[in-house]
Parts: sequence; structure tokens; C-alpha cells
Amino acid sequence: MNLLLYLTIFLFSLGQIGRISFFGQQINLYLYEILVLSGLMVLLGKYRLKPLTDSFKEYRLAYIFFIWLALSFLIGISQYKAIENFVGFLYLVRIVLYWTYGIFLRRWIDGNFASGKILDNSMRLLIILVILFSAVQYLFYPNLRNLIYAGWDPHLYRMFGTFFDTSVAGAVYGLILMRLFFTGDGISKNKFIKKALMIVFLVFIVLTYSRILYLSLTIAAGFFAVRKKRFKAILVFIFLFGALILLSPKPFGEGVNLMRTFSIRSRVADYQNALKIWEKNPIFGIGYNRLRYAKVKLNLIEEAGSELTHSGASFHSSFLIILATSGTAGLVFFISLLVGLARLHQPARYPLMFLSLLSLGDNVLLHPFVLFLLVTILATPFRK
Repeated sequence: MNLLLYLTIFLFSLGQIGRISFFGQQINLYLYEILVLSGLMVLLGKYRLKPLTDSFKEYRLAYIFFIWLALSFLIGISQYKAIENFVGFLYLVRIVLYWTYGIFLRRWIDGNFASGKILDNSMRLLIILVILFSAVQYLFYPNLRNLIYAGWDPHLYRMFGTFFDTSVAGAVYGLILMRLFFTGDGISKNKFIKKALMIVFLVFIVLTYSRILYLSLTIAAGFFAVRKKRFKAILVFIFLFGALILLSPKPFGEGVNLMRTFSIRSRVADYQNALKIWEKNPIFGIGYNRLRYAKVKLNLIEEAGSELTHSGASFHSSFLIILATSGTAGLVFFISLLVGLARLHQPARYPLMFLSLLSLGDNVLLHPFVLFLLVTILATPFRK
């Protein structure tokens, strides 16, 4: 399990470079997910199903949500082709896989000092690799326009690391920043090193030039400061964050223009499309996740080349994805789950708030990279 965790972290740091695609790009498998499944098999052999059965009472809302996703998927199964149902089913399997992995990882770490140290060491490895790969990308590969043909947004002079998306990269940077802030002693007991690393990831966040990311981090930090009555700290944070934003390089390109409006208009249009799909099935939704095929049916995207568009199977908001695919009830269960997790585990409150706010403008909560990192990081505060 120790070796699997180190290898999983390494392959995760490769981001989109470690992706294998099938059926055009309708099915995407990441190399680290193979090791996530392998690690889950090891932990299943060690603990059997006990971690899952023990978690039913504590996380009842999660299982209600998953059951509803399965039910809404089955209700609409006759309206789609076999391959479309198969692809949608794989999305459902993935989200359940990450949840199950998180439950077993928590059991492996709870009360086990050696396992906790292994996780700390793996996070140290992740931090080093993310810093290295992101710096190399920003300095030597600042233009993603040559991959437009493969369905990627043409990010220019922005930091996206190996994740090829500024919002996903920003979510990763933000989660690592919070990991260092709340439980950074496991990474390094040297306060100077911890603060230096936090500043590095704050700079990385600035270099994404994502305004919703800036706002989400500031609100989460402000909420923490108010609850803990650390008003001087939040003033220092706002001053430092604001100074970094003002001093950040802004070369040619609309992407680094913080006053840009085209992204706002595109999001509004995207939200309207999500509501059009939801109106067709307001209670149960179309099933998680058949969005790509529902968009084609409603002529929201062209069928030719639709499998190459990475945004084809999503919307800019994770909440609208859940609303369209599982209906109003599914969205209620999803929000209840997030609130329940924040209440059950206070250290999870701020990362979940940060990701939820960010997910209003970009789909990060349901992204595999963010899901994996979230369950891995949140295993640390659970440790006794």
C-alpha cells in the first residue's frame, strides 16, 4: 500500500499527460486511477467491507445521493444508445470509486501513525512535483493554443500546470495551500519552509488569472478569519494577495485581462443551456452523466466532433451538472451532502467551501483530479 500510494501520487502529478482516451475522447482513463483501484483492492483485502458498513450511519446522506444518481440513470436508460449508457455509467462508477477510496484511506490512516507518515511523505512528494511541473509549464509552455484541435481552451500566459485547465489547476493549488495551512507540520515543522511554500502556491493561484478562483479563496479565508477572530491575519492575507495580483505580469492576451467580459457572457449562455436540459426532466434529470448526448439531442452542440470537446460532457458549474443529470432532488441531496460533510468534519469545512464557491463558476467539485486530491488531503485531518 505504501508503494502504491507513492506511485499514485507520482502519476497524479502528470495530470492530463497521464491520460488514455477511448472512443474518440468520450472515455478518459488516467493512469493514477488504475493504482487507485489497485490500492482499494489491497485495502478491501485488509478490512473487507467493514469501513463501508461502518460509514453508512455517519454518511447516510452520501449513500442516499449515490442511490438517487443510480435511480435517475436507470429511469432514462431506454432513451439513449448502449454506448451512451455505457459512457454515462462509467461516470457514475468513477464518482463512487473516489468516495469508496476515501472511506478506506481514512480507515487505513485512523490511529495508525506509520500510515499517517506515509501520507505526509506522499503529500511532500506531490508538492515538489506540482511546483516543478507548474513552473516548467509557465516558463517554457505558456501557450496551449496548439492543442485547440484536441478540445482544450487556448490558455495563453496563464499557469495551468499539467492539468491543462486554469480552474482545475487553481483548485489543486488551493487545496495544497489549505493542506499546508491547517496540517502543514506533517510536511515540514520548519515555519519558514511552510510559509514559503504557501506563498509559492498563492503566487501560482494568482498566475491562473481566474477571478472566480481569487474570489472563492478570499471568501473562504475571510470566513475562517471571522470564525477564529483572526482579523489581523485576514488583513495581511488580503494585502498580500492583492499586491500579488497587481504585480503579476500581464503580457498580451485577453486571458490575463482581469477586466475581460467574454468569459462572463459564455458562462451565462452555458447556464442557460443547463437549465434547458433540466426543464426536460426537472425531477429525475437525464441521468449521470449523459450530458454530451443530451446536448446533441437539443442541438446545443454539433454532433460532429462532439466527442473531442472536453466541455461537452459538463457545464461551467458542478451544481448545474448535478441539477441537469439528477434533477432537483439530486441537487438537494448533493448540497445536503456537502453541508453534512462540513458539519461532521470541521477541518473539511474550508476546503469544501472553497471548492463549492469555485464550482459555481467552473466544474471542479466533480473533476477526477480534484476529487482524488480532496479525499486524499481530508484523510489527514481525520487522523487521531
